[in-house]
Amino acid sequence: MNIQFTCNQVESLIGYFIEGKLAPSLLEFFNQHIKKCPKCRKKVEQIQKVMAKYGPNPDKSKSKPDKELIGSLSAYMDNELDTGENVKIKKMTILNPNAREKLESMYKFKRLLHNAYEKTKNDTKFDYSKSIIASINEGQSYTTTYFRNIIILFVLIIIAVITGLIYLYL
Repeated sequence: MNIQFTCNQVESLIGYFIEGKLAPSLLEFFNQHIKKCPKCRKKVEQIQKVMAKYGPNPDKSKSKPDKELIGSLSAYMDNELDTGENVKIKKMTILNPNAREKLESMYKFKRLLHNAYEKTKNDTKFDYSKSIIASINEGQSYTTTYFRNIIILFVLIIIAVITGLIYLYL
């Protein structure tokens, strides 16, 4: 029997191949396709590199994700990666508990920021700049109005002090 896999079939089996869970009969056909197809071979190599760096590793199980991983996750969340990189990140986060935990915390933080922004946006309905511009356009000088009020208050305080002094000495 001469079975040949298509690129789509090989792509769907790459995860099983990387994990070593591919049945021996399928592994033979998988390897035949990889030997003939440079495109699929390159995909397998790239995923193996990512898995070697970020995959489950007993020594790294308690270590924190590195800056490159955090940058990749951030770019993934913002849809800045191409399809191949998205697939790598998805597989990495599925297989690496630290990466998955970091991605989940980044999503929570993003939701908190969005909720805070929406609340702030709804709380600030009054636009002070428009009222200032309107009073200037009406002929009132914004600074003159407040300056006049301060002068009047100052004069009233002086009169009260003088009146108090006169009352005390009389």
